[in-house]
Parts: sequence; C-alpha cells; structure tokens
Amino acid sequence: MRRGTTKLTPLWVVVLLCGLAPTFGAAQNADSSVAAQNAVPPPLEGKSQSQTTAKSGQEISEIIVTAEKRNERLQDTPVPVSVLSATPLVETNEVHLADYSSQVPGLTIANSVQSSQLVTIRGITTGSAASTPTVAVMIDGIPFGATTLFIVPDFEPSELARIEVLRGPQGTLYGASSLGGLVNYVTAEPTTDRIRGEVQASTSSVYNGAELGYTFRASVNLPLTSDLAVRISGFTRRDPGYIDNPVLHIDGINVAYADGGLISALWRPSDSFSLRLFALYQEIRGEGTNDVTGAPVSAFPLYSSVTPAAPAHLQQAYVAGVGGYQRGAQAYGLTLDDQLGKVHLTSVTGYNVDSLHDSFDFTSALGGLSQAVFGVVGENTHNMSDASRVTEELRLAAPLGEKLELLFGGYYDHENVPFSQSLLTTNPTTGAVAGELGYDSVPSTYEEYAAFADLTYHFTSQFDIQLGGRESHIIVRNAPVIFTGPFVPLAFGVPSPFLEPAANSSNTAFTYLATPRFKITPDWMVYARLASGYRPGGPNIPSPGNPSAFAPDKTFDYEIGTKASFLGDTLSVDASVYYIDWKNIQLGLVNPATQITYTGNGSAAKSEGVELSITSKPVAGLTLAGWIAWNEAVLTKAIPNAGVDGVVFGFPGDRLPQSPRISGYISANEEFRLSGAATGFMGGSVNYIGGREDVFSSASPQRQYLPPYARVDVLAGVKFEPWTTTLYVNNAADRRGLISGGLANIIPYSYYYIQPRTVGISLSRKF
Repeated sequence: MRRGTTKLTPLWVVVLLCGLAPTFGAAQNADSSVAAQNAVPPPLEGKSQSQTTAKSGQEISEIIVTAEKRNERLQDTPVPVSVLSATPLVETNEVHLADYSSQVPGLTIANSVQSSQLVTIRGITTGSAASTPTVAVMIDGIPFGATTLFIVPDFEPSELARIEVLRGPQGTLYGASSLGGLVNYVTAEPTTDRIRGEVQASTSSVYNGAELGYTFRASVNLPLTSDLAVRISGFTRRDPGYIDNPVLHIDGINVAYADGGLISALWRPSDSFSLRLFALYQEIRGEGTNDVTGAPVSAFPLYSSVTPAAPAHLQQAYVAGVGGYQRGAQAYGLTLDDQLGKVHLTSVTGYNVDSLHDSFDFTSALGGLSQAVFGVVGENTHNMSDASRVTEELRLAAPLGEKLELLFGGYYDHENVPFSQSLLTTNPTTGAVAGELGYDSVPSTYEEYAAFADLTYHFTSQFDIQLGGRESHIIVRNAPVIFTGPFVPLAFGVPSPFLEPAANSSNTAFTYLATPRFKITPDWMVYARLASGYRPGGPNIPSPGNPSAFAPDKTFDYEIGTKASFLGDTLSVDASVYYIDWKNIQLGLVNPATQITYTGNGSAAKSEGVELSITSKPVAGLTLAGWIAWNEAVLTKAIPNAGVDGVVFGFPGDRLPQSPRISGYISANEEFRLSGAATGFMGGSVNYIGGREDVFSSASPQRQYLPPYARVDVLAGVKFEPWTTTLYVNNAADRRGLISGGLANIIPYSYYYIQPRTVGISLSRKF
C-alpha cells in the first residue's frame, strides 16, 4: 500500500470496496476483463543505493536503483524493473515474498514441499521439479543460496530498504540462473547524519486461526564519527496457525516462529572511497506445513486429486510428526568503492549459508513399502541441507573519451551443497519411529569463473547504445552418492549400502546484451533490449543408457519499452512488449528401458507479452497506481514423453506452469490532515491472478488446473509524530485463491491457498 499527503475526504475507499471488489470477485469465474496498473513506491530513506530525490506537493518522487550495477534513476534504466519500498510491507506485516509478489507484474510465487517456493517471472519455468531455479536471488547484489537448489528465502522487510525485481534475462551482468529475471534484496544502510531509530509492535489474527500472531521490531542508526556509522536491527515474530489437523486433534498446526537481525557498518572517509560491511542472520521454525488436503477431512488417510471447492475451513490429514521445518539464512557482505581518478573500482565479497531441515508426509508413495517392511503405514521423509557459498566480484568502470563508457569485471563463485534425505517409517497417530526405510546423501560442489564487459556509446546527449557480453565457465562435482536401508534392495536390486560413483561436468555459457536507448525528453525514454540468460548444466548420476551430463539452457529476450513522466511529474508510465525464446530446456526425464530418471535437454518454449504500469498523483496526497500484464508462455516444441503412456500434456501450445495469461493490480492511497499534527491515511488494493496450470511431470498423465482469483487488501491509520498506528485487513473478502498443488506434484493430494482474511494492527515510534 502506498500513501501521499492531502486533505481530501477518502470517499474513494467506499468506491473501491463497493465497486471494484465485487467486480474482481466475479472475475474469479472468468479468466478475463481485468484493467489494472502498477504502483511505484514512495521515497526511500538513507543514502547511496537507497537514496531518492525528494519532491514536494503532488510530484512522484524519483527512485534510484542499481539494476545495471550503478546508481541511476529508475526512469532512466533501460531494464524492466519494479521497486518495492520495505516500509509499507512492514506496516501491514507482509513479510513473505508471496505476500507482496502481487505488486510486481509477471512475478508469481508457488509453494511446494521442502519448505520451498517456486519463483517465476514471465512464466519461465518448468515447475518445482526443475533441477535449478530460473530466477536468481541477490542480497545487496551478492548472489544468495545454492545455484543447484530450488529454495528461495523470505527476508524480513524491516531489515531492508527496498526490493528490486528485474524482469527478463539478466545473464550478462548477473550470471547463472537469471534466465527469467532476478530478485535483489537491498538492505538498509547506516547514515552519518544523526542518531535515529524505530521500534514497532504488531499483532494479527487469521480467520479460523488458533492464536494471535505478533511481531516486535527495533532498529537504531548510530553515527560513531563524522565518517563512520553503524546500523543495528532485530525482530521476533509469530505467524499464526490457521490450518487444523482434526485426526491428530491439533489446531493451527502451521504456526511458525521467526527471528533475526542485521548489523551493518559504513565507513566513508572521503567522497571517493567507501567501505560497507553487513552481517544478516534469520531463522524461521514451523510446526507444520501450509498445505491442505484435497477435501474436508473425515479420517486418515485421505488423499484426493480433485481440485477442492474452496473450503471455508482449511484442514490437513498427515501422519503425526511430519511437516515441521527449520530454515536459516546467514549472509555476510563486504563492498568497497574507490574512485581512482577517472576509474571507479568496486569489489563485492559475499559469504552466505542457506539451511533447511524439514519433513513431509510421503505415505502416498511409500506407505505400502513401509507396511511390508515394518508393519506400519506412515512414511516421514526428512530433508537436510546446509549450503554455503563464497563469491567475489571485482569490476572497473571508466569513461573512454567523451562518448564511451566501459564496465569490466570478473566473478568467482564456489558452493558446497550437502543434501541428505532420511525415510522414516512412523506410527500415523503417535509419530513413533518404527525404523528407517532408507537414507541417501548427495553432496556436490559448484564452481564458476566468469568475465564480463559492458560498453555504452553516447552518439548524442539523447541517444546511446549499450553492448555487453559475459563468458562463464562452470564446474559441477557430485561426490559419490550413498544409499542405505531396506529400500535399497527393493529399489535397486542390490544389497545395502549402495554407492553411486562420483560424477563431474564442465560447461561454458556465453550471454550478451544490446540496448539502444533514446531520450525523447529528459523525462521520456524509449529503449529496445536484446538480452540472454542461462542455467548451468550439470552431471547425472551414472546409469546405463542415460547421458552423463546435461547442458545449460538459455533464454533470448527481444523487447521494446518506454518509461515516461508527464504532467509535471504527476503521472508516470512504464510499458514493455517482449518476446522470450527459451531453448534446450532442462527437463526431468525417464529412461524407458531402465525406468531410471535423469535430467536432459529437450523441448523449447516462448514467453511473449505486454506489461503496463501507471502511477498518478492527480492531487496532493492521493496516489493511484497499478499494473496490467498479458503473458503467453507456452511450449513451442513437444517434450520427449508427450503422448506416451497416456500423457496428455507437453505438446506445442501447452502453457508453462504458473503462468496466468491475464493478471493485474490496482491501488489507491491517500493522506489527509485530521487536526493539528495528526495525519490520517487510508489505502486499498485489488490483485487479480488469472487461471493457471501447475507443473507437468512424468509422475502424472494430467496437470492440475488452478482457477483465477482476486484478493482485496485495505488499511487505515493515523500518524501523530513520532507515533504511527496502522490497522490493516489483508484478503478482506476472505478468498480461497489456489496457489499450487494437486496432480503431478510430489504430494498429489496437497494444495496451497493464499492466507485467509488477516486483520492486524501495528504501532511504531521513531526517534
């Protein structure tokens, strides 16, 4: 939600709730008729990367971004970028990427097992079974998490200044796994101007929830000297549970607890030199998963592969002891900037650890085997990984004469990715462990070397062309894979333990960028963009008849866009038309002779569409904003097993997973003087997600359809400096929007919904 400053009576709220909400609610039965537009966030606080140029009255504030690895106005950046300020997310307790992804065109989030999230931009994905992600994740420009694991973290927004989402391939400047785009979390920076800080407390209640949620946050900025400052922040949070397991007599089984903090220091002894260090730690612990079984729960086990009819009360029926998880994120960064004459030197060093320890009910697949071996039907699958990553990027930027700019850099990445899985047979009602059906350990390492260059030639003050290229060399090493337990002779036909030999692969990838840009006026720019991205290849577990390795797959983006500000900076427009060609797609395949799975390359797809974002401040204090997107993400070449064994998907024209054709978002926000120093504010938004199809997999001949849905959020509050209180209602209409799950998923009777109606209140004080 976004706010401005005005004395207008907020009658538009009545229009929003009484007019727009029913319209979008009715749209849940039709995948059409949406007219929505995107919000541009309010001014950001701080210095350097998080700085904005403040304006007064009804002008829309400028936003500075780092999408091209330099500070520039969002309006001048020839890349489709969406920017979310962290402050509104904190005020309405939107702490998960799935909570605020609706504010970004083309961005969709789908939940899955292993406490993971499938992040998709412009439909570029084959689903949760993909070997590596298609969207890169950065924190302050440092790659986060393992390149070969499909896990994306949720960073607490109170530790951030903003979130930048770059749409389309970004391989030239950002490297691996950015073939669909990337999400860059920008942490809040220290400042040397004065001591300041903020404390906040909030509570929330979810419809049919078992208990209240709460959050406590605090931050302080401390200038130690005139050129050295430190910022410290921390939080603790309980996300209320709202899913019940009546078989085990547990209400609110999906309650979760999170806490963490950020320490950052900035030393700027001169205008030409700065050194910034940050350390972030966050952990979330859940007692149960957020998924729901496919029909009203009456007895265990209950498995349904039919799309449920929007249950009012969300329930699940899993065996006792499953669903718990623990996710930890540690990120450390050191950024050095030095101006050496005309040459600007930047060194970015990063180290992070992404941990997961979780479990899920796999009785549907292995329950019969568990019964045969141990006489107990429950199957509890535990996953464990503590992936660590070290990266270093060194780059130089310098003018070459009066018209040519050069950016040149080198990059190194080393990752250790241990992963193990334990198959525990458990009593369904007590959780008592009867035995270990199987155990496997799959450790690997990932190493990458890359060099990139970017040249910008200014033909005139209005017209320039940017050309770039990146060459990457990737080495992936899989250590010997160990399988133990009674599962081994039944699955592999050999005694336990069974050892798969080590496997290595080495491959290269070249990506490019070409961007002509023309400024019609200082505030109106048009551009074209030719860009590519890639996912790294890797080795397969050695097996007769299977390829030893799979190659990188690539995307090629052809795009035309414009960004403009009109009417005295009271109206901004961001529009783009794109066509993305996806080749040599990495797919999970099955050897028909041995029935052993492997990763191969095959098929091709396209993603074409139009995105339009508009922000308007027609009068001081009132901000109207939104976006609308049309996307056609489909296969252009059949997948290898299309039409085999009853498979009815995977043909040209079939839609890629989690890609709605139509989606949109619209918001209205207003500030108005109450009396004296008190200011009121009110806001509302409507988000529409069109119908989608979920993953396709050889495990199922059919795909799950995900119906369209709309979500309405509202807020109101009062600012009486230095105090602010906010009352919010998220998903005010209490819709049961189906996000993911069902057929072809790992657990085919599991479904994920948007969170039911949530009412909350927050109180904060700045000092």
